[in-house]
Amino acid sequence: MSVRSRRKKMLTRYLIIGAVVVAIFGTAIFFLVRAVNKIFGEKPVPGTEANPTEMVAIPTATPIPWDPAGVPVINHIIASSEILTVGYEPVAGATGYEINYRSEEGDWEQVVTQDTTCFIPINSGFTYHVKVRSVGPEDSFGPFSGEGVVSAEAVRPVVRIEGQNSHSVKLAWPLTREGADYLVYYRTVGEEDWHQIESKDAFISIGGLRTDTQYEVMVDARKEDFATLQSEVLQFTPEVTPDYGDPFLNVYAFLKAGGESKSVPYTAEKGCLGVNCWAQLDTSLYTDVALGTIDCALPGGTPMVITADEEGHYVCERMNNRYSIHVTGTVNGEEKQGWVLANAMFVDLAMIYPASNQYSIQYDRTNAYSSLFSCGGNGKEVDVKSDHDTRFNPLYVKNGEESLKVKGYNEIADITGKALPNYGPKEQMPAVWDVAITLLTAQKNALDKGYCLLIYEAYRPNATSKKVYNAMTGNGYFREEAVNKNLKDDKGNDKKLTLANGYLVGKNYTEAYFIANNSSHNRGIALDLTIMKYDSVDVLGEEVEMQTKMHTLDYRCDMTYNTKEAGDLYNIMTTGTGLAPLVAKQEWWHFELGRENISLFPLIKDYIYANYKI
Repeated sequence: MSVRSRRKKMLTRYLIIGAVVVAIFGTAIFFLVRAVNKIFGEKPVPGTEANPTEMVAIPTATPIPWDPAGVPVINHIIASSEILTVGYEPVAGATGYEINYRSEEGDWEQVVTQDTTCFIPINSGFTYHVKVRSVGPEDSFGPFSGEGVVSAEAVRPVVRIEGQNSHSVKLAWPLTREGADYLVYYRTVGEEDWHQIESKDAFISIGGLRTDTQYEVMVDARKEDFATLQSEVLQFTPEVTPDYGDPFLNVYAFLKAGGESKSVPYTAEKGCLGVNCWAQLDTSLYTDVALGTIDCALPGGTPMVITADEEGHYVCERMNNRYSIHVTGTVNGEEKQGWVLANAMFVDLAMIYPASNQYSIQYDRTNAYSSLFSCGGNGKEVDVKSDHDTRFNPLYVKNGEESLKVKGYNEIADITGKALPNYGPKEQMPAVWDVAITLLTAQKNALDKGYCLLIYEAYRPNATSKKVYNAMTGNGYFREEAVNKNLKDDKGNDKKLTLANGYLVGKNYTEAYFIANNSSHNRGIALDLTIMKYDSVDVLGEEVEMQTKMHTLDYRCDMTYNTKEAGDLYNIMTTGTGLAPLVAKQEWWHFELGRENISLFPLIKDYIYANYKI
């Protein structure tokens, strides 16, 4: 047999042997799987072997009935500063749970869940009451569990600015503790004392601020039996930007009187909303706050009231101390509302700074019911005896001797004790808007020194000024007499000086020196005022005595002879206000807007608003 035949025979043998082995191994696996299925496989349902395609009914668990009397048992209540976690034991058969919760003084609120743990957002610092009940079929409810009580962790207030303009800022902070009272502190950076303002709300507005001043503020959250939580100090500077905002709203000052200190409000809570105003000259009423579109002409003397527009705005700063205000009134028999340039308007100071607030400005508009004009005694006779032979003799103080005997006051008979003509109602104190703004700072200055401003006069009609001037002229109140051989006029003659008003002073005080035919009062930009002293931070005292009475026209009212109290008034009215005395400083009571702005305010001859119904 050849080698090739032998190899072929051997290969055939091996193939036969392999096939037999595979067959044996496959048979063994078959029987093994079958045995396993018999032991662990599903048993056939009796009676189904003959019909293997029939559906088999699989039994379900019997539902547990709801227990309407079941009460959930609260096993834990955890309160962080922001989340309230409530856990409770389940009630048999309940489809869900209603969690009722409320803060100490709030109403009950509800949350529904199918779980046995609930997470509820809350406010920090509050005490919460919680109770749970089960929910059954068709929104039926079981009884409540007992109430659980827990206090959320209190957090320190964080002060933020929610809005501001050139004169005011709105501050807010998150609620920190239920039922807490808040004490807001603010001051200018560098000041020693803080102004303190109490608030029940977690926000406050502060007005009367200045754009060139940096302020700082912080807040205390206080509650009985709890520690005080105090915020960090926030510093800010009012933004110089045209914006809505009432500069007279929520103005505060620091009053020091009789060794006591107290932060006090001195403007109306509603600011200038509802204040009477009127056009001091012919101007325009505009449809828009930007004063771009004229609605109609607004004749001088038209009475108006500051009101809010449809969006609630009523004052908008235009830049450079210029404001537009929203007003309502009757124009040519038709009711109108719109925006006007504030500088064209008089406002009633007595409404912006109501005298009913004991920390606000006070008023005594004597010229409207019984004028006070007088001049000093002339040394020979006194027309009307006053309550003092002399209020103050500056020459005696300066020279150390009684250089001039001044025996009281000469009342100007044609004027004193009478209501000045065309003067308007005594209840009003009219001035331009710009003057009202300056008083925000002036009253703050006064309170800081333990005083309160007392205004006698603001706007005075030009016709009234002339009436006073004419009554004084030629009536001997300013007589000229030769009084000193050492004083000569330009021709070498003995110089004649007004005895009652310039004896030995070397300065000739005349009618025109005090009463001008064209006065800044006639433009509504001047104030005649003095100060009242606080006996304590809660009790306003009497008017402060100066070197003369109000409107006494003689040399003693010259600021050269200011007493300490008159010096206090000067500092109050000129520090940071934009107001200045008369150029010659001849009246201790007179302050006005800077002369550089006088052209903006025309002379008003008559009190064109005297018949306004207030």
